[in-house]
Amino acid sequence: MDRYDCVIVGAGPGGATFARRSALEGFKTLLIEKESFPRNKVCGGGVTPAIRRLLDFDHSIVVERTVGGITFLSRDEPEDHTWYPDGMAVDMVSRREFDHHLVRRAVDAGAVLAEKTKVVSVRESTKNVMVVTENGDEISAPVVIGADGARSVVARSAGLGRAYGGVALEAEVYPRDKSVLEEHGDRAVFGFGFVPRGYGWVFPKKDHFSVGIGTTRGRMPGLISLYRQFRDRFDFLKEADEGERRGWFIPFCRDSESMNTHRICLVGDSAHLVDPFSGEGIYYAVLSATIAAETVLEEFREKGRLSQRYTKEVRKRITKDYGYARWCFDIFYASPSFFYKKARVIRALTRLSNKEIQYRDIFTELRRT
Repeated sequence: MDRYDCVIVGAGPGGATFARRSALEGFKTLLIEKESFPRNKVCGGGVTPAIRRLLDFDHSIVVERTVGGITFLSRDEPEDHTWYPDGMAVDMVSRREFDHHLVRRAVDAGAVLAEKTKVVSVRESTKNVMVVTENGDEISAPVVIGADGARSVVARSAGLGRAYGGVALEAEVYPRDKSVLEEHGDRAVFGFGFVPRGYGWVFPKKDHFSVGIGTTRGRMPGLISLYRQFRDRFDFLKEADEGERRGWFIPFCRDSESMNTHRICLVGDSAHLVDPFSGEGIYYAVLSATIAAETVLEEFREKGRLSQRYTKEVRKRITKDYGYARWCFDIFYASPSFFYKKARVIRALTRLSNKEIQYRDIFTELRRT
């Protein structure tokens, strides 16, 4: 039986961030990933500038484009509206390369990476947690971090609630005329009215566009047809080659749910920490892992077990504002074009993207408009 001070299940942005912090603090750390790197991950791949303040290393090497503009459009309106607000600089990344970069930094710090290792169960006792893999291997640790996504095995094993949420569908679209990327590569596109309670997006990458559509509804029959209608709105995408369409579940949290036990802690999608207004998940995966590193490692050293301090900190720094985000969603999505045509709303949303303000400020702004 292998023993570690800390085991992290899932090597996405949240898992890799925690693994690096844990290893740098001197803990014997194991990072488990069911696939091998580099591996594909379904995601729009927009990384907001605020994430640079959370990472203690540079990720510029994996940035494919940085967009300074944003285009809004509605299904039933002929005109698009494009803005280039001051301060907007969203990095577009491939999750295949971005996640691999974060994992390499964790390994550089001393974490052990176990690839192609699928965890099938996690059992918590009074003194440790037993992680069991598909091959029957058993790994013991006093603390386990669940970073294994929306359908988290760790969360399910720990009885830490079930996520409610929406669904999304995305494909990588490769234009045959490469000049299209230069013409349309300086801005992100958001389209409304193509799917109920959601939006479509076109994000420019190095040699393709990430094109997708998502909704907060847990079920959406005909999502592929809605995706096609959204893609067909753009002339520059009609003759392009399309890769595999992939769907995924978008988990949202309930304010009252706990995110840790005495020896198990959830971060990112495993903790259902997806922005209920925008669907952003990468930033909150890294932020929650940072909060976990600040609280869990300290408590482990001092007490050998966890209190509810991590859950309380996440509520204070993340999910408390999500309540305002849900209100903003109801207001904004009732008439998106009414709001995205207004410069002051765009300025506020840009500051929100940079994490300079919170949703409670956006809520005030939307009510004023």
